[in-house]
Amino acid sequence: MKKLIVLMLISALFTQCATDRTISKLNELEAKTLKVFENFESENQVQISDSDEPGQKLWLCLTVISKENKKPLVNEQIHLYHTSSAGEYEPSDPNDETTARLNGSAITDEKGRIYVKTILPGDYGSSADNRHIHTTVKNARPQAYDIHFKQYTGVMGNNFISGSDQHFLADLKQTKDSTFVAFLTIEVKNVSNQNIAAEQKIPNCQWCGANEVPKNVSWETTIASEDVEGERLILEGTIYESDGKTPAKNVIIYAYHTNSNGVYKKKGNETGNGIRHGYLRGWAKTNSEGKYKFYTIKPAPYPNHTEPAHVHMTLKGDYFNEYWVNATWFKGDKIITKEMIDNLKRTGGFSNIVELKQNADGIWVGERNIIINPPKE
Repeated sequence: MKKLIVLMLISALFTQCATDRTISKLNELEAKTLKVFENFESENQVQISDSDEPGQKLWLCLTVISKENKKPLVNEQIHLYHTSSAGEYEPSDPNDETTARLNGSAITDEKGRIYVKTILPGDYGSSADNRHIHTTVKNARPQAYDIHFKQYTGVMGNNFISGSDQHFLADLKQTKDSTFVAFLTIEVKNVSNQNIAAEQKIPNCQWCGANEVPKNVSWETTIASEDVEGERLILEGTIYESDGKTPAKNVIIYAYHTNSNGVYKKKGNETGNGIRHGYLRGWAKTNSEGKYKFYTIKPAPYPNHTEPAHVHMTLKGDYFNEYWVNATWFKGDKIITKEMIDNLKRTGGFSNIVELKQNADGIWVGERNIIINPPKE
């Protein structure tokens, strides 16, 4: 009888403490939200694990905000790393866990969001239900915040997380093909003001900016002043009419790019699409010979290194609305693949891959010529 009572007590205790692994399907609203994240620009998403990585597929839809004022962190670098499905970090530097084999970075968008594609980490160490993803927010203090999962966190873990402002619990959902999905808002502390979303309206168009052209714009302009860190670059060229021969005058070229760390850096006083694109942006208006010239620095690839270093460009003329051409890439960039080149659709009549040569002053110079070919409305 005593043994039966003891067994009943143990069974009741186990039932109370057992982790509920039930994972619901995405509802209609969640499925729509996932679609929004899937369509993010490449700098706002990162694929940590390859398609052949063993483990349960996991998509993270993350929003990062300031704990103090609840505003989104814009243009903020987020680094993530975690164990394999076997619970191993496998760091390239044995003394630095952040160099785990499964790691990656992304930049938050204007609403503080990033999209992460990876696998569900395995349990780390000897304890069960200890699966988590380390998240580092570059300009927060402290920088480290961990993501745990409701269905893979025990009672002790829940108690610890509920008492910490650096650990967050995500409720896993799943798609029709059984991919796990988590929507989570992470509140971080002591963030520099320049990374917090400005309280002003920004254009619906994520890439445009020609309409924000300043008065008295010239055919040549400086994007990066001498005090901006980076290798100096002159990007110049000729804009031609649709015949590919006649120079096109009075065409507005809007250009913007990352800094030497691959980030669209902001000063905090940006307006319009500068809130998205940062302060390294500028406008030129072609002269009678169709010429334009930008003085700037060489941009770096996004931290996730899924896209080559590039300069975004749009065109706007008296008889056509603003439209984008393929971003300017640089010859010799090892990120550029044949598949990327084959997938280009709107190159502006000439190759968007420019060869850089140093002039007598040691400044890199690249020529990008473009034929006007606006999309049909």
